[in-house]
Amino acid sequence: MKKEEKMGKSEKQMDKEQGRNQRIIDTAFRLFVEKKIEAVSMDEVAKEAGVGRATLFRCYNNKTELAIAVCASKWKAYLDKLDEARPISSIHDIPAIGRFIFTLDSYIGMYQNHKDLLQYNDNFNNYITHQTVRQEELANFHASLNSVNTRLHMMYAKAKRTRPSARIFRRNSSCV
Repeated sequence: MKKEEKMGKSEKQMDKEQGRNQRIIDTAFRLFVEKKIEAVSMDEVAKEAGVGRATLFRCYNNKTELAIAVCASKWKAYLDKLDEARPISSIHDIPAIGRFIFTLDSYIGMYQNHKDLLQYNDNFNNYITHQTVRQEELANFHASLNSVNTRLHMMYAKAKRTRPSARIFRRNSSCV
């Protein structure tokens, strides 16, 4: 047995927990989209995910924490797929306008193909504004959006260096 396994969890146990956590996230997402976050209980999530109530509460202290984890996970998955299609490292090889067109096409694709994520996001924003949430609790969510922020800032910086399309970005820089 490896030293790490003696001291902590085995790789098999960690894979099992990761699978369970993904099942909880996927189940909560489906229920939150179908019924809205407010209408879904933690008991319902546990039952639908096939885990015990105590297990669910070991993973997530409350529904707000679960809702934040779901939002962070689903946005990260969506943005990771965009990064696969056009890695952020390629931004320096593509003219700013080409990058901007790709981003707009991605948003149109989101509206056409990911309506459940957009519906969840709307539910999430409404739910979170009515909860008492500390900024630390939103750290994972904000980190999941890093790809979008990084891409937009890099596009803007490149557009400022490029002429004449830079004027387009400068006039609307308050939108970025």
